[in-house]
Amino acid sequence: MLKRGCIAGAAALLVVALAATGARADAYLRVITQQAPVHTGPGSSYRKVYVADRGDVFPVEKRGSEGYWFKVQLEDGTTGWIYGELVFPFEVVDDGNPGLFSRMWSATKRTLFAPSPVVNSDVEISFSAGALDREGVFILRPAYLIDRHFALEGFFGLSPRAQQDIFLYGAGWTFRLWPGSALGPHVHAGFGGATKRGKADAALAEDESLFALTVGGGFELTFKKQITVRLDYRNWTIFDPDESTNVQEYSGGLAIFF
Repeated sequence: MLKRGCIAGAAALLVVALAATGARADAYLRVITQQAPVHTGPGSSYRKVYVADRGDVFPVEKRGSEGYWFKVQLEDGTTGWIYGELVFPFEVVDDGNPGLFSRMWSATKRTLFAPSPVVNSDVEISFSAGALDREGVFILRPAYLIDRHFALEGFFGLSPRAQQDIFLYGAGWTFRLWPGSALGPHVHAGFGGATKRGKADAALAEDESLFALTVGGGFELTFKKQITVRLDYRNWTIFDPDESTNVQEYSGGLAIFF
């Protein structure tokens, strides 16, 4: 216990010293335990928002007024509180003299982009709008994340047209190639149906229900504050036992993770 108290006191003094020396942040903390939970406030009773792994580094925003807690900035731009005995403060020193483009990219990445929240989420809901066979389309895609790579994804869409509306529905799977990356590509395959309904003023349009097979992919781009933009390209095969039609979807929208 005495040893832990000495380490805690030394760490606190080092944080103050780093702040006084004018480092790029007040201080940096490195996680020294296997895992370290990050909470919404300075106490274990507050909601857990993130679990850091050994070796993760965070800039410190401030020290808590009560207890040995530090407010840190997470990679996605949000903040949380971490217990001081799970981390060790240190100063970051730049090595070498990086070129102009390296400095520009590092600054852009640090300012704009963040890791995808998919690795700490269970549910994704995305809403996209775009074109399907050169007509407008709106698609809602809820998904359950089985793990960081695989997800079961449903889709419910509408493509309004002059003579009829096309309702799309079904489910499939999504595979993420680089989960956790700010730019995360994925591939998808799904199966469902397409119902065509004629509009009231279109006497020649008939109602019919067909099968729908969709294959494609896209990518998600995550910015700070967990703002995620999703872009998709998919080929739709709409068919029945007698005929089939291939149409392409180009869409984009926002994704929310829980």
